[in-house]
Amino acid sequence: MPMKKILSVGREVLATEIKGLGSLKKSLNNNFAKAVNLILESKNKIIFTGLGKSGYIARKVSSSFKSTGMASFYLHPSEASHGDLGIIDKGDILIIISNSGETNEILDIINFAKLKGINIISITSNSDSILSKNSNIVLRLPKHIEADKLGIIPTTSTTMALALGDALCCTVLNYRKFDKKSFSKFHPGGKLGKNLKTLEDIMSKDLPTVNVKETISEAILVMTEKKYGCVIICDHRKMIKGIITDGDLRRSFKMGINNLNSLKIKDMMNSKPVTVKKNILVTAAINLMNKKSITSLIISDNGKPIGIVNLKECTLSV
Repeated sequence: MPMKKILSVGREVLATEIKGLGSLKKSLNNNFAKAVNLILESKNKIIFTGLGKSGYIARKVSSSFKSTGMASFYLHPSEASHGDLGIIDKGDILIIISNSGETNEILDIINFAKLKGINIISITSNSDSILSKNSNIVLRLPKHIEADKLGIIPTTSTTMALALGDALCCTVLNYRKFDKKSFSKFHPGGKLGKNLKTLEDIMSKDLPTVNVKETISEAILVMTEKKYGCVIICDHRKMIKGIITDGDLRRSFKMGINNLNSLKIKDMMNSKPVTVKKNILVTAAINLMNKKSITSLIISDNGKPIGIVNLKECTLSV
């Protein structure tokens, strides 16, 4: 097949699905807000269910909720009828995804939920379906055209259902106390979790500090002992006044200054060291150290040093 024709078909499919998403955006109404508030007010589980393609969407959206620290599970409709209905407790929220809203396998779940007084949120295209009529909140997918040439394969409908589930999850997240650090706790083993590490997670509190009134010799001893290639200069209130690095010492020797004790710390220190807060990402710290051509970074709080990291430690942690 000609490449131009292939690209044309591919773009047409995407255009059809994009049009569906545009309609979905316009169709969002108060029911969406009600669903968000219901989830925010709940202290119980959120249980997703759906069959076939809708089941895969339900699994994915449930996983998104779970990754943001909410108790969320996927319930397979067929397994539900053979004992798994027991995972649904009073006070849970049931989110059922079904394009037609008439799938036989979900009827047992609907009946069980109604008997238990469990709130049902449905994501469906059919507002006259059994599912819609038995839901507390209906999130209806607008009229659409499936993107395949036959117009029957779940394409636009599943894209809209997934996008609507993502919108629900992200909107709920917007009103919860959940930040990047919280997210990383639920992804400790993955690339996402590593990329979301902050300096607080890896910084050393064994600081190479010396008082501004000490001698250069004392600064060298501390620098050698702590092995960060620098010393943080502080005043009597433990406020940061400057920094001396091993590079500063090398430059002094090149200048012919052999008697370092003849120098005061103030004469050698850089009075404007690079400092950062403990909540910045490790990846951001690496970029900053490379940009400033430094190998160690001071973490400060209200002008006082609380931690230190070096470039190697940061690189190894991501």
